[in-house]
Amino acid sequence: MRPQRLRRALVVALAFATTVTGGVVTAASATATTGCTDVEVVFARGTGERAGLGVVGTPLVRAIQAELPGRTVSSYAVDYAANSAQTSAGPGATDMTRRVVERAAACPGTRFVIGGYSQGATVTDIAIGIRTGTTRGESIPADLAGRVAAVVVYGNPLGLSGRTIAEASPTYGPKAKEFCNSGDPVCQRGGGSFAAHLTYVSNGTVGEGARFAAALVGRATPTPAPTTPAPTPAPTTPGRPATCVTASTREHVEADRAVRVGLRTYARGTRDALGYYSSRTQVSLTQTADGWDRVPTC
Repeated sequence: MRPQRLRRALVVALAFATTVTGGVVTAASATATTGCTDVEVVFARGTGERAGLGVVGTPLVRAIQAELPGRTVSSYAVDYAANSAQTSAGPGATDMTRRVVERAAACPGTRFVIGGYSQGATVTDIAIGIRTGTTRGESIPADLAGRVAAVVVYGNPLGLSGRTIAEASPTYGPKAKEFCNSGDPVCQRGGGSFAAHLTYVSNGTVGEGARFAAALVGRATPTPAPTTPAPTPAPTTPGRPATCVTASTREHVEADRAVRVGLRTYARGTRDALGYYSSRTQVSLTQTADGWDRVPTC
């Protein structure tokens, strides 16, 4: 199918999806614009959808909120045209990036889950520094990459070029979840089922994406500060970190220095990749203000 006809058919299909979901899209436009929250979900809707989080972003935000009891979760709908020519993805990426930059500066404790659906996934690709060949936009500064806890995208057109976020971005790949339904012509070469592009909200992948994001954000409620004076720390060897631990990946997870996502593990807070959960390889972690960093040795 030619690209122009593909885009036209996609717009019609998404317009139909917007109609049958009724008030869901309208409700998506309500976002938290004041005050700081523990987590903010920044999501870009698909081509042809009305302004807001869209048919996928709305239930994703609700699912993430449900997965993080005790945490405050707000959302922001990326402000962009979502036009059928796909040329609005660059400006959308710029809006996504500027939102993260602004909220990160205003709210030092807030972490972000970013993502998008269809063209909104392209918005996300550009925002995390992946060139798509469609349009260009601003990307999230490298020093804020650690504040982005997870990336979740649906029906990503990047797949048409045979690429994935996991392969294209060493920084964001380990914390990205990409969903492409079998036969979806927007993300799969040779796909011919537009119905496949419209079933993410009903096939369980929204819940799966929420669980993935919540696991990376971390479920644990912050521990209250002790009411008794802390003991004086023991002197440390000059040139060596005050807190440095060498252990297996499993032991790091059990001690809450790392989190497990599927078969792999990541340092808590900084999300440095540590390897497979079952690995017996010894890994060194040093404690920082943001969590734990992987280091060559203690």
